[in-house]
Amino acid sequence: MKKLTLLLVGPTIMIFIGLIICKSVLITFALFYSWLLFVPLFSSIRNKQQKFNLKNQFSRQSIVVGLISGVISLLAIYGAVTVLKDTVFDLAALRQLLMDWNFTGDKVIWLVLVLIFINPFLEELYWREFMHKRLESKVSIAKTVIITSFFYSLYHLVSLIFIFTFPFNFIAVIPVFLAGLLWGYFRYKLNSITAPIVSHILADLGIMLVYLSYIL
Repeated sequence: MKKLTLLLVGPTIMIFIGLIICKSVLITFALFYSWLLFVPLFSSIRNKQQKFNLKNQFSRQSIVVGLISGVISLLAIYGAVTVLKDTVFDLAALRQLLMDWNFTGDKVIWLVLVLIFINPFLEELYWREFMHKRLESKVSIAKTVIITSFFYSLYHLVSLIFIFTFPFNFIAVIPVFLAGLLWGYFRYKLNSITAPIVSHILADLGIMLVYLSYIL
């Protein structure tokens, strides 16, 4: 139980160390993605678990579901920020915060590429594959989806607390939790993480378009 708890809160701890203690996006990325990549890898090697099975992962249905839900997410994210940017966001404070976190200079393009092309894969493999399988053997599918979604949204709250003022920082994490529920449902219903990954890529693209349009 202690090991399972650590696996659930580990990514949040990495984000906390990187952003709050070290105040560096670069360090945060290094800690966070190392956890998402190496913890499942070492666990698989140690326990001699079956390797990730690519069979039936790339069905037409999974790709279509991922594309449709992803486009909707992208439009919702960009549209919401466009409407609320002058009331909810303090863009000047956000720019300063990103500078404080060292999210500046030539490395920004590389960090953006990581968020679009690496982040969705590692997050979905961790939560909707690695943790999903661990939890579904212990609790119901519904609880599995809820638990993975909660801890997935928990570390987003760490950064959102500083991006928004109260109570908008807590309200802003609700869509993240709902996205986790949706992607968890896709993982269960389609028995594939293709739809969650594709949808996640487009959602992250929406966030990066917001950054490039209003913050950069």
